[in-house]
Amino acid sequence: MGCIPPPYLWNLYFCKKNNENYTMKKIYSLFAIFLLPILTLAQGNGTTEPWKLGHWLSPEEMLRKGEVGKNFVETTPPDGPIRNVAEFDRMQGALVRYPFGIPIALIKEMAENIMVTTIVLNSSQQNTVTQQYQNAGVNLANCNFLLAPTDSYWTRDYGPWFESDSLNNIGIIDFPYNRPRPNDDEIPKRVAEMLNIPWFGMNVIHTGGNYMTEGMGMSSSTDLVWTENPSQTHDQVAQKVHDYLGIDNYMVEPDPNGTYIDHIDCWGKFLGPDKILIRKVPSSHPQYDEIEATAAFYASQNCSYGYPYHVFRVMTPQDQPYTNSIILNNKALVPIMNSAYDDSALLVYQAAMPGYEVLGFIGNPSTPWESTDALHCRVMGLADIGQLYIKHIPISGNQPAEYDYPLSADIIACSDSAIYNDSVLLYYKVNNGPYIAKVMTDTPGTHYTSLIPKQPGGSVVKYYLYAADHSGRHTTQPIMGSADPFTFNTVNTDITSIPDTLWYHTYQECIEGKVTMLHNFTTAGINLNSLEETGIPVGGGCMWYVDPLPVTSFPHMLNAGDSLPVRVKFTFPTDYSIPGYVLDTMHYETEIGSHGVILLINDSLLTAIRDAHVRQGEISLINYPNPFTSSTSIRFSLDQQSAVSLEIFDVRGNHIKSLVNGEFEAGVYSFEWNGSDGYDANVPSGVYFYRLLSNGNSVTKRMTLIR
Repeated sequence: MGCIPPPYLWNLYFCKKNNENYTMKKIYSLFAIFLLPILTLAQGNGTTEPWKLGHWLSPEEMLRKGEVGKNFVETTPPDGPIRNVAEFDRMQGALVRYPFGIPIALIKEMAENIMVTTIVLNSSQQNTVTQQYQNAGVNLANCNFLLAPTDSYWTRDYGPWFESDSLNNIGIIDFPYNRPRPNDDEIPKRVAEMLNIPWFGMNVIHTGGNYMTEGMGMSSSTDLVWTENPSQTHDQVAQKVHDYLGIDNYMVEPDPNGTYIDHIDCWGKFLGPDKILIRKVPSSHPQYDEIEATAAFYASQNCSYGYPYHVFRVMTPQDQPYTNSIILNNKALVPIMNSAYDDSALLVYQAAMPGYEVLGFIGNPSTPWESTDALHCRVMGLADIGQLYIKHIPISGNQPAEYDYPLSADIIACSDSAIYNDSVLLYYKVNNGPYIAKVMTDTPGTHYTSLIPKQPGGSVVKYYLYAADHSGRHTTQPIMGSADPFTFNTVNTDITSIPDTLWYHTYQECIEGKVTMLHNFTTAGINLNSLEETGIPVGGGCMWYVDPLPVTSFPHMLNAGDSLPVRVKFTFPTDYSIPGYVLDTMHYETEIGSHGVILLINDSLLTAIRDAHVRQGEISLINYPNPFTSSTSIRFSLDQQSAVSLEIFDVRGNHIKSLVNGEFEAGVYSFEWNGSDGYDANVPSGVYFYRLLSNGNSVTKRMTLIR
């Protein structure tokens, strides 16, 4: 790491005293005054060997700070909308640099599944590294090299950021590296050339260790980004981040650690669009209050899914750099310190990231992990430039038990390969049941829809999405699929019918009827505004009706915990059917919404019932509503052509009115009676009878008029 300062200057450099007024500029100035002669003497020729540069600015570099961003050329931004690729998105590789700042055991682990690109100065170094990799058992098939000069091994800090544009093409966003290290600063361009993808320059002085994004329009940094861009306002910086990276919410916070580096990866890390890891220290730690305030801030912010972040905490009493990890597809690679807290740190990752393989690595003795500089700083993930991405806002929290749960997603193939439409699947499970797969419906463009059927209140519903394309890629959302699915709970918010489907398998069940209970599971009373008491499906079908209710008028208050029994019977059915069953729905309205009870009658009964009615010459007759105030609908069905008369009588047998008198084909008919006599004068309240005559058969029923 170069010439190490004496202990008393080291402490001055790293510590930020409570209530002190030292600024970073003053601290750097002290370094320049006290250390520059020491370093110059130690180096002999006055220059620092590239592989011995520190993570901090050397005194010589302090004198060259004005060079940072001086010759940077800004380009126009990519065509929007833009998505900044998150580091937990699919990666095709990782970028490291030789001489190494990481153990070869870590490189070996990464090369098992992805391409490790090693930056070397020349072919001689490439041969040296190849031999080292071969001796260590590294998978050379997953290793390639980028020949380029560099100044240091902090590929995270100077490495490329990735975005996808309006055409779903992956490109690189570059920025002026906040160190006067011109070779490092050129690496993003060289990576863009190697991958043959576009390069864009964003003129905001920055560093990768101080930037994290969740891939859905939200990112975060410490206020170092403002300090290092004094010529731009906060709004101007935010606008640049929006234009080049598609970030709508840029959360810039003070650094709670109080160290020289001010990098966000030293204390926090996005683990997913709704998860963030924040370090934790004992209350005796000098930065305890600042760190707790930072954790509370993120816990109070809504993530892109619309609910507050899930904040996970990892204990770092000796400032262990556990948050300074890297996520590569299904692996979380964590720096460990041979500390008593290592195991608990790995357990936190396992709890926060179900399904991931969580692995710990100790740094090299010559380049050990520091509290301000660890694994994440020294490895840069390279995004899969043909990635298949599922954009989806999940169903979450408590959802009404009375309705289905529609959902949608956009399937984005950055490889330009077509999506296998029958591969876009919704997998869902209820409570401890098995996962059920449904093919999602393709709508114009890349949009797909589906729904999860409504579930009883108190259910826990888990689900994930899956897609595949012609490039051979497949993906899930969330990334770990069934190991870490989206989850929501169902709660009762309205009157609920139990059961919500009535099945009629036998003729006896049609005649005797079946009961559904309209139950109020909530803690407050709800008005039942109406209940459909008879109905005929569109195009004919089963005539059903409700037995007299214990309710005389609507709206009817159904108190918390109360039920209303509704018995539904069938009269003569006709031939409107779906495979195996005849279908209709009984509707009811509350002050909150509209609901229905599905009525299904066994289709195999239809012929037998129809034949029985023909033999017996029976007639089906009913009216609704009953009682009624102004008018009622009288309905009847005929199984064959008949001469029909329909007449109204009062309780004394006096003829009131003829509604029908004529010849009718077989079918179902409905006629209104408005409570008037043959002279169109209104009759008084009371009980009335309606009689249907057909082919010598007579059916009479009663109804009640209430004025």
